[in-house]
Amino acid sequence: MARIWSEWKSSLIACSMVIACGLTVAASAQGAGLPAEASVISPTASQDQRRAALDRFWQDWKSVYLKEGCGGAYVDTAGDGNPTYGDSASGTLTVSEAHGYGMLALVKMAERDPRAKPLFDEMLTYFRLHPAASGPGLMAWNQTRDCTDAPEGKSTASDGDIDIALALQLAEEKWGGYAEDAAEVRAAILAREITRHDLVNLGDWATYEVYDIASRSSDFMPYNFSVFADAPGRDASRWIEIRDAGYEVWGRISAHYAKDTGLVPDFMVGMPDDPRPAPPEFLEGAYDGYYSWNALRYPYRLAADYRISHDPRAAERLMRINAWIRTETGGDPARIASTYRLDGSIPRDGRWTGEAGWISMFAAGAIAGSGDPAADQAWMDALWTAMVAIPIEEGDYFGNTLKLLAMIDLAEM
Repeated sequence: MARIWSEWKSSLIACSMVIACGLTVAASAQGAGLPAEASVISPTASQDQRRAALDRFWQDWKSVYLKEGCGGAYVDTAGDGNPTYGDSASGTLTVSEAHGYGMLALVKMAERDPRAKPLFDEMLTYFRLHPAASGPGLMAWNQTRDCTDAPEGKSTASDGDIDIALALQLAEEKWGGYAEDAAEVRAAILAREITRHDLVNLGDWATYEVYDIASRSSDFMPYNFSVFADAPGRDASRWIEIRDAGYEVWGRISAHYAKDTGLVPDFMVGMPDDPRPAPPEFLEGAYDGYYSWNALRYPYRLAADYRISHDPRAAERLMRINAWIRTETGGDPARIASTYRLDGSIPRDGRWTGEAGWISMFAAGAIAGSGDPAADQAWMDALWTAMVAIPIEEGDYFGNTLKLLAMIDLAEM
């Protein structure tokens, strides 16, 4: 198996992650005991129908969350009147995670929204106005409604910066003029948000005590790293090493602690030699070692990579998750809970069902199926239908934004 991954990495560098490279990966998968053909499942609804649903939700999402002000544009995480969670300050305006999502959504919606580029430029201006205390290239993670950085918000959250870097590189490829900004953010990530073990750190602050050997599952973004490896510069091999290290440790933790489900915890400690779920209250709460509000994005991150590369590692992990969640819910998305232990059981207060973000992230990951074509198609269609039917008023910033990202990807398949 190690030989296959090594050959795949070499072929990745050679073919620079173009679609043809995915065909090579699919061929390698056959020798690994994985599906001979990397299938990609899309909803049965026609692309015109999917795009129409996306356009409607995009307009709703923009009207509620995407705001101009404070010298630029930003995603107002309390635009719907709900509080912003995740240890943000009282009176939070936005966080860097939301800024990354907003920039990504704009560049991906460029063909469908004539205001996408000017709004993207305003979001870039806002990003430049809020550098992290550690220096330029990274964003202070939390701003308040007076347009300043929160007192405890001047450090970084790695996921926001990595998505901002991806959005800038995609913008460079689409419009041109963003190469210097993209390169600056990539260099800052490498310098201040990657551990000595080639894994993503929790932020530029996490360089001491237990946090230096920790990582967050939702910060493993293999598609982003592939795009960075293909960007101009001398860091291609480093991004591939980061990508491979993430596949290795998150694969190991899933295999050792969630063999029947494929799940991963919000946070991992003990890397790289003994990766294991974080203990309760490690950073955010009692469920830090569970598949909870951070880890729910893991299928989306794998699916983004799988759709382009057909990497057998992404396929194997997604197929296990898909088989488990479809069986666990009896094929009914309304039964998807808000938190799971890694063995698939539900904690006593985790049975909050029907939430848009959770349904959407499983919908994104359903593109890889589970090896049962009929059941997989029915499951994808059920997820798409359930996701689209949830009114924006029933969600908050996080759930509605994850829904938007999943809809964008599924509408363009």
